[in-house]
Amino acid sequence: AVAGFSSSSDTGKGKSKQSSKHITHGFHLVKGKSNHAMEDYVVAEFRKVKDSELGLFAIFDGHLGHDVPNYLKAHLFDNILNE
Repeated sequence: AVAGFSSSSDTGKGKSKQSSKHITHGFHLVKGKSNHAMEDYVVAEFRKVKDSELGLFAIFDGHLGHDVPNYLKAHLFDNILNE
């Protein structure tokens, strides 16, 4: 783990996480030409697994709704790590 970094989840439309002098990750989403609101989601989560910190990153497209991305944000990483 990078000194001064607290593990957390980030979700949203665009931002970065910086600790001390190191950028750990960043993203930027751009809305296309469709007539509906931006429905893309980015999730970044850092977890301790044994003696290591694991970075988990995902991008979800809502396809006209928030139900599937909200479910994936809540369950995907746990399901992957439990495999």
